[in-house]
Amino acid sequence: MSSAARTTRAAPSPRRRRAPARTALRRQAPAVPRHYLSLTGAETVPLPWFADLARGLEQTVGQRAIMCLSGNAGVGKTFALDTVLAAKPRPARRARLARLVPRPAPTPLSLRSDLADALNLEARPKDPGVFDAALREALAARDHLLVVDEAQRLDGPCFEYLRYLFDDPHARLAIVLVVGERGQAVLRRQKMLASRTAVSLTVPRLTPTDVTEVIGRFHPLWHGTDPGALTRLDVRWCHGNFRRWAQATHHALRLLDQAPLPQGAPRPLLEDVLDTTFPPREEP
Repeated sequence: MSSAARTTRAAPSPRRRRAPARTALRRQAPAVPRHYLSLTGAETVPLPWFADLARGLEQTVGQRAIMCLSGNAGVGKTFALDTVLAAKPRPARRARLARLVPRPAPTPLSLRSDLADALNLEARPKDPGVFDAALREALAARDHLLVVDEAQRLDGPCFEYLRYLFDDPHARLAIVLVVGERGQAVLRRQKMLASRTAVSLTVPRLTPTDVTEVIGRFHPLWHGTDPGALTRLDVRWCHGNFRRWAQATHHALRLLDQAPLPQGAPRPLLEDVLDTTFPPREEP
C-alpha cells in the first residue's frame, strides 16, 4: 500500500473513569420478594389487606402524597409492600422506586446523602444549596416513589428536610413511611404529615382464622397439618407474627433434617421438636 493510500487512525480519546456506584444504602424491591431467612419452599400467600395496600399505593402515587404503613416488627410490612410493588399496581408502575433505611440518629445532612444514594445521584456538590438543587432537579425529572423503612428513626429536622423536598412545586414525589407500631407516636408528632398523608394503614397480626387458612399454604411442612395443631403452635410460639412462623419453620426443618425419621415412622409432634431449640415466646 502506498503512503498516499494509508489512513491514520485517530488516537482513542481517554476514557473518563466513572465513579463507583454508591449501593450501600440503595435498596430496590426485588422482582420476587425474598422470604425471611430465604426459606426454601415458602409461598407468598396474599392476605385480605393486601388489596387495601395496593389501593393505598395507587392513591398515594396518584396524588403525589404520603402514605404511613405501620405494624409490629415481623408482621410482614416490608414483604407485603415488596409483593404489591412487584405486581406493579397503577400508577406506581410509572414511578421510579427509591428506597432508603435511615442510619441511627440521622441528621438532615446524612439524610441528604442517603437520599442521593437512593436516587443514584452521581453529582455530590460540596455546596449545600447546590446539592439541594441537584436533588430537587432529580425529583422533578420523573415520578418517584420513595420508601423510607424504619422511618421512626427520623427526627423533626429530618422530617422538615423531607417536607422541603416534598413541597417543591416541581417535585414529582410520593413517599411511603414504614414504621413499627411504636413508631406511630413519632409520626403523630409530625404536624407536617397531617395535611400531606393520603393513607394510613396498620398491618395486623394474623388472626386465629388467618393462621389456620394461611400457614397451611405458607410452606409444605404445614400442608395437611391439623388446624388445631397450627393454633397450638401459634399460641405457644408465634402469636400471629409471620416472622416467628418463618423462624419456627426454619428450625423445624433443620431439626428434622438432623434427625431423619425411619421410613414409616410417625412424625413426632412439632411441639416436641421445636421445644429443643425454640423457646415459647412471652408477649407483653
